[in-house]
This record gives sequence, C-alpha cells and structure tokens, in this order.
Amino acid sequence: MSTATEQRVFLYAHFNLRALLETATQLRHTPCFCDPAQEPRSGSLNWAISLIFDDTVEWIFRSPRESPDALAETVAELLESEVATMKYVKLHSSIPVPEVFCHSSTGSNAIGIPFILMSIAPGFPLGNFSWDACPEGMISSRKSPPPLKKYHKEKVMRQLGAITAQLYNIRFKSLESLSEEHGEYRVAKCLSPQLIWHERDSLTIPRGPFQQNYEYYKSLLEAFLLHIKELPLRQHAFFAPIPELSQFQDFLSYQAAVGRWNDFVAIGSKIDNSRNRTDYCVAGHFLREMIPLICAPSSASSGFPLCHPDLSTSNIFVDHDFNITCIIDWAFASTVPISTLLATPGLPHPRDEVDPALAHIFRDSFTRSIFPGSDAELDSSLWDSSRWAWLFTRLTTLDGLQDYRYFMELYNSIITCLDIGDDEVRNEK
Repeated sequence: MSTATEQRVFLYAHFNLRALLETATQLRHTPCFCDPAQEPRSGSLNWAISLIFDDTVEWIFRSPRESPDALAETVAELLESEVATMKYVKLHSSIPVPEVFCHSSTGSNAIGIPFILMSIAPGFPLGNFSWDACPEGMISSRKSPPPLKKYHKEKVMRQLGAITAQLYNIRFKSLESLSEEHGEYRVAKCLSPQLIWHERDSLTIPRGPFQQNYEYYKSLLEAFLLHIKELPLRQHAFFAPIPELSQFQDFLSYQAAVGRWNDFVAIGSKIDNSRNRTDYCVAGHFLREMIPLICAPSSASSGFPLCHPDLSTSNIFVDHDFNITCIIDWAFASTVPISTLLATPGLPHPRDEVDPALAHIFRDSFTRSIFPGSDAELDSSLWDSSRWAWLFTRLTTLDGLQDYRYFMELYNSIITCLDIGDDEVRNEK
C-alpha cells in the first residue's frame, strides 16, 4: 500500500479515486489510470490532476480549493457558470476552450467533492515564458523562464484581438453570467470578480442581471465603497501606492524601495486606518460622477458581449509556433459593457499595463476581424472609453498596485474630454 507521502494526489482534498476512475472509464469506454503520487497543479481557486487512458488520451479532473476569498455557495455558482460558459462558447464560436465531459458543483456525488472533468488544454501555458526580460540584479533560486521575443508577443496579441472580436459578437440582453439547466442556457446573477472576490460575495449589493451599463458600473462602485468600509484593504494605501519595478533601474533598488514602503505603511497602520479608508471613499464619490461618461459611447440596444476577465499568461495555452491552442479558466466570465470588453488584455496579468505598440496591434486585429475586407473603423470614442473602463475596473476591484495613479489618469482624461466638449459648444455658438 502507498504511504501518505506517495499519495500526493490528495493534497487538497480527500475524494473517492476509484469512483473517479470508474466515471471516466464509463464516459470513454476505455480504462484509465491516475498516478496517486502526482502533485496537483493549483491556482488561487482550483486544483487539478491528470487522468491517462489506455490509448494515451489525457483528461483533467479539477476541483475548487478552500478559499477565504469566496463563500462555498459562490464557488458552486462559479463552477456551474464556468461549465455553461465553456459549452456556450464552444457552440457559438471557434475560440478554443476545454470540452466538459462531466461536472458537479457539490460534493453530493460518488467522487465526494465538486469537480469538472474535461479535456486537457493542448500545448502549454504562455506563462512558461517571461513576458518581459528578467530585471537587472534579480536573483532567483529558480531558473528564470526564457523571455518572449517581440514578434511572439505581437502574434499573441493579434490572436487575442481576433478572439475578442468573436466574444464581441456573442451578445445577451442583459449584464449577467451564464447558467445551464437541462440543456437550456439561462441568465443568472453577475459573477464578475469585482462583485465576488476578496470576500465581496458576503456584501449586500445589487448583483444583476443588469439592464444598463450604468447599473453595472454603479454596482461595481457600491461593492468598492462597501469593501472600503467593511473589509481588509490588504496592500492598498491610496496616497502611498506600492513601488513598481518599472520605476527603477535595477531590481535591488526596487527591493529597497519596497522595504521602505513596508516600513512606512506599518507605522500607524496606514492601510487599515480611518484616514486611508476616507481617502478611498472620497475617490469613490468622484468615481460615481464619472460613470455616465464611461457609459456614454455604448448602447444596450444590440445587447452586451461576453468577456473573459482573466486573460493572463497562465490561462492562455499556445503551441511551439505561439498559436493560441486553448483559453481556460472561464469561472468569472460574464457579459459586460462594450467599453470593458475592448480594454486591451494586460499581460502577464490583467492588472499589468500594455505596451502602446501591442495595444495598437490588438485594436487593429479586433477591427479587421469585425470588419473583414473593409476599411471601416470602430468609433474612436469606444477606444477612449475602454481605457477609462480599465482604470475604473482596476480601482473598484482593488486589483492593481497604483490606485492613486489610476485615479488621477482617469480624472484628468475625463476632465480634458469635458473641456474639449465645452470648447466645441462655445465655438458652435
């Protein structure tokens, strides 16, 4: 019998492995095997193991991790919504997503835990490469992944533009997340991360479905303001943002700055004290006034597009030629205002800024996919609002590292836009 150390497959949860193998075997009519010594791969929300069939076909068994950031009920809803979304995307687009063979959002099954049994993503994660070169002076105990070449980044961003164009054409009548019941797809409350993550699913806020952009953005803001009042702010100090690596010439200088920042915020508990919370509340009231302008260019008449909110390098799989082979982790997908969908994906993480040249490639690919064989262009105001929506979302999610800078850019760009509009009105008079 295997010792406990050899059965690492049970690292995150105890489950009925025999029942799992029987389930997979019945679905494919082919015997399969699971190495109990394999260590599960894990992310912030899920862990996963591999099953190998006798004909070498591989499936993935994935289950939620226990998380302090979301209630068990929410995790079950996310699993159901993710399955429905992947099935719908596979039916209505050519976007490569895993195929779901079996799932359960509760532990009331023979296996004993919630799970998704699905096809393995072909290729390998883009995260196997470094999106940017290793900073000078950085010392790591691990071998640094090779940096991506410029033309590889451009190829990936071009494909993401085309994928976003397909999502742009998957429309629903309201802002919501998908669910499936007896083969019928239906809308459910919105499960976007801004309303769920960091314990926000415990807050009493509107969760949709929403009929207008304004209702959606207002709900994000309400979640933000209640978070400021009731939940931990973690590393967020409004007027003292965390130093960014890009601000320094070498890694050692960056490390020293982060050390000084940690010392600074520790004195007087500057993060969770009332003054910092008040600063965020004041910023939130300014954000409320900006919502109509962020909404202005979009229209609900043609419906709302589907969006994957976490297009990180760990969720994008590619082959050796950097063709995208699969997009995984659709748990928080929902329909969104067009301005939110059009924000250029930040890589390696959605919170990261995008090089302007890569943003141009993404936009050009999106436009060419929407208007094939034509010189037509998307309304430029939609691209402007997409940047505003990205800044607004980063702020209200408390997902970025530079809240004050995000706020000032959003505030100044909107004020500039209003000033230009006022000048045009005066000139017409």
